[in-house]
Amino acid sequence: MPAGRILRGLRRLLAKLSYSFNQDMRSIIFFGCVFVIFLSMTHLSLDSTKSSDPITPSAQISWKKPVNPESPQVKVITGLVEKGETFQDISKKYHLNSDDLRSISSASDDLYNLKSIRPKMSYRIIVDPINNDILELNYAIDDQSFLSVKRYMDALSGDNLTGPEDFFQAEMVSLAYQKKTGTISGTIRHNLFDSIGSSKEHVSVAFELADIFAYDIDFTTDLRKGDTFEVVLEELYRDNIFKGYGRILYARFTNNGDRYEALRYETDGKEEYYRPDGNSIKKTLMRAPLRYRYISSFFSKSRFHPILRISRPHFGVDYAAPAGTPVSAAGDGVVFDAGRTAAYGNQLFIQHSGGYVTGYGHLSAFAKGIKNGVSVAQGEIIGYVGSTGYATGPHLDYRVKLDGKPIDPLTMKLPTSPIPAKYNEAFKAYVAQMRSELSKSQMANVSVKPVKKLN
Repeated sequence: MPAGRILRGLRRLLAKLSYSFNQDMRSIIFFGCVFVIFLSMTHLSLDSTKSSDPITPSAQISWKKPVNPESPQVKVITGLVEKGETFQDISKKYHLNSDDLRSISSASDDLYNLKSIRPKMSYRIIVDPINNDILELNYAIDDQSFLSVKRYMDALSGDNLTGPEDFFQAEMVSLAYQKKTGTISGTIRHNLFDSIGSSKEHVSVAFELADIFAYDIDFTTDLRKGDTFEVVLEELYRDNIFKGYGRILYARFTNNGDRYEALRYETDGKEEYYRPDGNSIKKTLMRAPLRYRYISSFFSKSRFHPILRISRPHFGVDYAAPAGTPVSAAGDGVVFDAGRTAAYGNQLFIQHSGGYVTGYGHLSAFAKGIKNGVSVAQGEIIGYVGSTGYATGPHLDYRVKLDGKPIDPLTMKLPTSPIPAKYNEAFKAYVAQMRSELSKSQMANVSVKPVKKLN
């Protein structure tokens, strides 16, 4: 029976009873009827829920239903961001709901700022054509991931007049690639970047190759014309279209007659680069904890200071680099004496295991969270190149001490750790496999692989 008819009937009953009972009795009956009404409406509400949408009590608390973007009734908009174009422009172009765009932007703020979209990046928008509501928005962040923002309906929100409330939820989605093994090889003419290729994907390989051999080769000063490199690496494809390179699996570099090899290998869930003899490529410290242009001053027991105009020891290496260039921790350790001095400007020191201490001077600023007592990992950004203190231009004054004695960062010999013994046999087989992979490539007469074009 409808709730309205029950209420009207109860009101008529109360009116009749009011003539037959005194005021106290009418009060008792009134409250009794209110209780009956409450039970009746509760019963009706539960019956309605059971008949229209039988969900479990636990689901009633948190159930949310995504709007179905696969429906044949929806409209799908795809395109590439044009130069200077914003999502507001795209929304106006297709007459989309502007309130939806604001909600989408708010939902994705913690993951990606949609005001920072870039030209030539793709987007896909699924729209309800009836009122132009946005059901889903996908935007390619880069070749590795995309932002996905979907519209949901909360089945427990709203009321009989407004209905369920809609909301947007954002997530970052990693793109799946088909992986193949490929090779790149070449000869140094001027520098690594010229020799390996100028495309975006080749520049990325060059940086990774330089990082792998950074402990052995200074790619700014040590390269010689005629040096060679050979790399076995992952090639990434999506829908059979080349999209770029993945991890370097094996690399061989011949520098000034000396050959260096590195293999990426996983031990105990952690991937690292090892030499063929099983020793880790990674050293306790880095010789150069930043990407620099050139060395402006070397380690010396007597150097003429350009500002003080006197000769005195320079127990460090000055790496010239643009102001603001990130500076990394040379190794794992704990920060101490972070602050400012007259001579070295903003500086900090890191205490490492084995009695090593590294120092970083003339910084423009410290990285966020870097202060005394903080533990840092090798490669973690600790500050930025500057010219604070006694400096004629932006550079990093990098110093190393062992048991309190200054040592030259460019010539220091540092220990490495071997691969765990339980992996020895499997690692030897892997070395043979990678060398064979490279030999097959050379036999196929692949000297320098053609540049692949990204779509």
